[in-house]
Amino acid sequence: MRALVIVGHGSHLNEDSSLPVYEHAGRIRETGEFDEVVECFWKEEPSMRHVLDTVESEEVYVVPAFISEGYFTQQVIPRELGLTGAVSKKGERTVRYAGPLGTFEGMPEVILERTDDLMGGREVLGRKALVLVGHGTDLNKNSGGVIYLNAGRIRERGIYDLVEVGFLDQDPEIGRVVEGIEAENVILIPLFIAEGWHTRETIPEDLGLSGEVTVRGEKTIYYGAPVGTHPSMANLIAARARETMTEQHLV
Repeated sequence: MRALVIVGHGSHLNEDSSLPVYEHAGRIRETGEFDEVVECFWKEEPSMRHVLDTVESEEVYVVPAFISEGYFTQQVIPRELGLTGAVSKKGERTVRYAGPLGTFEGMPEVILERTDDLMGGREVLGRKALVLVGHGTDLNKNSGGVIYLNAGRIRERGIYDLVEVGFLDQDPEIGRVVEGIEAENVILIPLFIAEGWHTRETIPEDLGLSGEVTVRGEKTIYYGAPVGTHPSMANLIAARARETMTEQHLV
């Protein structure tokens, strides 16, 4: 038997924080690819600390529902689950630990699907710029690196005149990026897993957005939903788990 464990951050303050994890788990469960699909969290119940006790499968695939590599994916999750590497042996059980979703090669496809959902049917004139919005932190360079990684992958496709990045808590600051960008149409896609304070309040207020579409002089700003809430993220999670099946080293 095979079990998929999806680990989310969760929040006691934002009930929507865990919603994408439950929704994606439900979609994967319907495919029947895994015998068990289980959700767990760091900041809410069910807790990740005891999640392995709740599954019966001999093969367990753990996928962190996080965008970036960092403190939670590198330290918290392995510590709480008792993992010692990419593949861990726990009694008769083999636990395979995947990387975060944002570094996976399929992430640009989900970002572009989110962009298509936002822009579908709209007729726009002039240059188009895609701006990926990340949280960022000066404490962990890897946090912002994944935003640059996906921007680069999308830039190579030549779909947009410009592909840029901006952050909330590190440079380049998103407000200055949007202000300085030389394009008539600016498409903002937050690289966040869930809707929350930042996507609903911080970003719109900092940028003076009035909704999904904001016209500012000769510039029109289109603001999309977080990439992590897109239904295609379920396929990405399953693919991330599938990728770990090639790992052979047991610790």
